[in-house]
Amino acid sequence: MLPQRVETYLKIVAISALSFCLPVRAQGQNGWQFDSLRGNSSVSKSDAQQVYEVLLNMLDRWNAHDIEGHLEAYRKSPDLLVVIDAEQFSGWHQLHDSYVNGYPDRNAMGFIQPTRIQVKLLKPDLALALTWWSVSFPSSRQSVVGNSTMNLQKIDNGWKIIVSHTSTVDM
Repeated sequence: MLPQRVETYLKIVAISALSFCLPVRAQGQNGWQFDSLRGNSSVSKSDAQQVYEVLLNMLDRWNAHDIEGHLEAYRKSPDLLVVIDAEQFSGWHQLHDSYVNGYPDRNAMGFIQPTRIQVKLLKPDLALALTWWSVSFPSSRQSVVGNSTMNLQKIDNGWKIIVSHTSTVDM
């Protein structure tokens, strides 16, 4: 038999430990099949892993200053909708032209560093992705941080972004 104070202390520790684990456990239960902050190792690539790789490739193409490669992640459709802060782009061609005209010097694109990517499958052919990232510009001390929310659809040639919203803040 333990003294009352020790028994009470052990109950508090057990409850505290349980409540500390709940956010991690709940995160897995609310549908995020992929989270870059967790180890998501699997022999075969799940759809969530495939979406993650599409997003990583998109970011890699940005860092290579390859606008065409970066835009391969987006569905080449007039129905594509992209909102960046208060600016709206309707259709792939409008987005493409904006990037090409907005970055005549590709080195001005800077370098993006993702901090977290989460993927949730909403349907077998529809996914929601959340990304947090920062962009640094070597020619200045300016940086931009932001987050993006994207819907991706699985079509014949893989997963493609069909809707995207990005919010940014200059630092």
